[in-house]
Amino acid sequence: MRTKGLPSPMLRLAGMYAIALVLLGATMISTGCVYGPGYYGPPSHRHYYPRYYDYYYYPHAHVYFQFTTGIYFYLDGGVWIKARILPPHIHIDAGNRVKIRVESDKPYLKHNEHVRVYKSKPNYRVDVERSRKEREANQRWYQEYQKQTPKGRKKKDRY
Repeated sequence: MRTKGLPSPMLRLAGMYAIALVLLGATMISTGCVYGPGYYGPPSHRHYYPRYYDYYYYPHAHVYFQFTTGIYFYLDGGVWIKARILPPHIHIDAGNRVKIRVESDKPYLKHNEHVRVYKSKPNYRVDVERSRKEREANQRWYQEYQKQTPKGRKKKDRY
């Protein structure tokens, strides 16, 4: 027996499913991941350590030496050259070098600043023998660093 105004059981069941689907959809949308203006990167429990590179900078020759890789950067005809060995016409001297720390693996990007801050010693004179000894010392630094680097880790310096 059917009363007027009451839907059949199938219609009532379909209506309940429709209401459930609408509620489920609204719940999923409202709990979705949204990054608003308050999100500023990784969680605060992770520590970020910037990567730095240490170099010897020779102001009189405009040469950089990264002793962790054994690479020299020098200026030749307005172009920066990256090489394992310096050409013989470039002379470097331990008495006229500065240890610098740069946030890039391309130290020459800040060369204008380095020229302004680190001036060559006045009355500096090139000594070929001292230059040879400094090159040998740099190679020893590099070799010692390679011996100290643990085998399982990449051979890049991290601070």
